[in-house]
Amino acid sequence: MKTATPLRGLAPGAAWNDALRRSLAISIAGFFLPNLLAEFGAVPQLHQSFHFLLGICGAAGACLASLALFIGHYHRKLIQGAALAGCALILPYMLTWFWFRLTHPSDSAGLLQLCGPTGVAAIVIYGALMWWHASQSNLTIEGLSTELNDDDYGMPASGWQQVTYRIFAFIGFILILLVFVAAVRSRN
Repeated sequence: MKTATPLRGLAPGAAWNDALRRSLAISIAGFFLPNLLAEFGAVPQLHQSFHFLLGICGAAGACLASLALFIGHYHRKLIQGAALAGCALILPYMLTWFWFRLTHPSDSAGLLQLCGPTGVAAIVIYGALMWWHASQSNLTIEGLSTELNDDDYGMPASGWQQVTYRIFAFIGFILILLVFVAAVRSRN
């Protein structure tokens, strides 16, 4: 029976990828929990016309906070990881709230205007976490990027896995193409 390698036993690039995979799974709870709290009135909605906005902020915050905790665990820097996790959890919501107080978006506001602050916060936090991980691993960002690209976890190894992967990639490409064509036709 093959067992998983503990996070601390992995190379820095593989550890980042493993922590990110785990964080993406945790972000599902980060999406649903704030939405449930808002629907039952425990926390206020940020924008009345877009009820999933709290979930988007929560998913970004939960993913980045858990990533900070995993990376802090990897480097045995739990206090720094917890501090970064707290910032990563709160910053997307706070930045979006502040943006709404400044701009007062209308009910017909576009998705970019509503989710833009969360996206900017997520990109900045992700970059800061990557820089922190690289510096703790005594790597440059380029060296960490090389290790990230060399990690072949989940890549199909046998022939039937490669064929299955190609079939599903082709199906995904066709579905994306159909959605794009439908979007273009609906605009005309």
